[in-house]
Amino acid sequence: MVGVPQHQGSANLLQFGRNWAHHNKTEMPHLYDLYGMDHTASYKKAKALSESDLDDPSNFTNISSHQKLMASRDAGKAMKGDDFNPSQEPLDPELVMISGGGRPHGSIAIGDGIIRCPLNLPEIKARQSSRCPEITPRPRPVELAIEAALQKERAANQAALEKERLASQAALQAALDERDQTTTRLLEEDRARNEAGQRALYELFVGLCEKSGQVPPPMPVFSSIGTNNSRAASHDPSRGQPSPNEAGASNRGVSPP
Repeated sequence: MVGVPQHQGSANLLQFGRNWAHHNKTEMPHLYDLYGMDHTASYKKAKALSESDLDDPSNFTNISSHQKLMASRDAGKAMKGDDFNPSQEPLDPELVMISGGGRPHGSIAIGDGIIRCPLNLPEIKARQSSRCPEITPRPRPVELAIEAALQKERAANQAALEKERLASQAALQAALDERDQTTTRLLEEDRARNEAGQRALYELFVGLCEKSGQVPPPMPVFSSIGTNNSRAASHDPSRGQPSPNEAGASNRGVSPP
């Protein structure tokens, strides 16, 4: 058997249940829950079985007990409906026979020696209705261990692929951010060079006006790269740019009317 055996020792499953109920001062659960609890811890440490416990095989002392619990629950839902809850009713011997593949080694899957089924597996098969699940052989512990190892490997591979995908996505985002930052920096540098060039030309023009005794026009508003409003503002007379008449009168040293 893969894993360690149940914790009941020499006592049978019912004795485990009585000990657990006495220790916890409560009623004894149904046999399905007792089987699961007995494969989690001793009666002094075991907790009441919950549906969520079945989600993780590592909650049980061996993978075989987890498989039997899952098979019994799933077979019950297939036969009795999705509302079936094995924790709320006595264990059905025929259901255990169906889910456990009969008595492959002379014993039924859950509660052997406590519950008995008068029918053998062929007789149960002959009475099956269309709602009954297909009867399959009970998997051996070594087969369950191999399947668990394969599932663990698949999960590890999936996690590695997801980690690689996230790393690639982060690297791509970092490259895009760096590109955007570089583009912004280059645009700012180009704008600064453009304004510096325009200021240099204006200062040169001012020098020429002063040498010729002319009054230079006010400094224009320098346009920013890609900003039409700024470019238009540099030609807006209301922003301090002289009209043609004012500029001409100023250049002749005559005050405008």
